[in-house]
Amino acid sequence: MATKHPLENILEQAAENAPGDEVSFGDLLDLWEDRTFGPIFTILGLLIVLPPLGAIPGLPLLIGMVLILFAFQMMVGSTHPWVPDTIEHFSVSKKKVRKAHKKSKGLLSEIDSWVSNRLSWAISQPARQIAAGVVMLLGFTLIPLEMVPFAVAAPGLAITMIGLAIFARDGLLMLLALGLSVAAFSVVGTAMLA
Repeated sequence: MATKHPLENILEQAAENAPGDEVSFGDLLDLWEDRTFGPIFTILGLLIVLPPLGAIPGLPLLIGMVLILFAFQMMVGSTHPWVPDTIEHFSVSKKKVRKAHKKSKGLLSEIDSWVSNRLSWAISQPARQIAAGVVMLLGFTLIPLEMVPFAVAAPGLAITMIGLAIFARDGLLMLLALGLSVAAFSVVGTAMLA
């Protein structure tokens, strides 16, 4: 898949490439190839960044545990995450996917204008494994931070950016995301000492 516009047409491509009348989660995993962990980290990060979701009791804990499981898989070299069959076969109609594409195309196009396939060394396999280790540590921080209102936003934003960097194959964004991760760890330390 071309990476010039990695996000803008992803849902449309899913609808076109999936067999039958529905698009399953497994179809998306196959479409995303070696970038599969990127959208997973992005979506999970957004769930704890966007208000009021991050303040829902138990959600940061749950997302933290899921992130740890996925990040561990990536850290040990897996390019395709293992998910239970029930999740892999979960599907929605192509009509709904195309409708979601139309609604999200403008936003995704805007994000695409900010990302690019650059600094490939910072998004190489070893670099992504290091980033996965950072995501794993950030996932651990979500567990105690659940008790501090909105403190999960800092690690959540770092996780979101790491995911987007992986998906867009943007090494510059990865370096910025890792820098933000350092800041997130300092926020975590401050919150825990307060």
